[in-house]
Amino acid sequence: MDKYTITITNGVGEENILNGSYSVSANVTGYDNTSIDPSSLTVAAGTNSYSLTIAANGTLTLHVTEDGTSTGTPIVGATFIRTDASGNEYGTAITTDSNGDAIFANVPYDSANAPLVYFKQTASDGAHEFNPDIQSTTLTASSETLEVQNANPAERTINLTDANYANLPVDGTLSLN
Repeated sequence: MDKYTITITNGVGEENILNGSYSVSANVTGYDNTSIDPSSLTVAAGTNSYSLTIAANGTLTLHVTEDGTSTGTPIVGATFIRTDASGNEYGTAITTDSNGDAIFANVPYDSANAPLVYFKQTASDGAHEFNPDIQSTTLTASSETLEVQNANPAERTINLTDANYANLPVDGTLSLN
């Protein structure tokens, strides 16, 4: 039977493949190549799309504190989700525990050419600010910890002036709900 090498980019590859049965092997940096599923594939007439999966087994711990250090005050209840570079979300959101740790299991790692692991924070504990932008890191070991800051809210200045008399200061109380 013919052998095919299919380049996969952004999860998709295309190749002209003859009908038949094939053993499947993988060479994907950062993943457990023996976890390719299925490990055999039967290509049949009239079926032009096949889906396979592969698993990673690294662990990324996001340690969230007020100051973004390993000794800072932990933030409990911050949520994160895995994304791709464009921000498309994948999997289930994870939440920081009593130690301020949010743990992504089964992420790719490689000591030399680790692929980027993308994620974003979707919420904090309600009392701290956070960066909602897409973040990325690489894991060069099977388990790594990344420090994340969720700072106390910044002090804001609120000015209240009379609508009819420009710049005339007004005293009172405002509520932001």
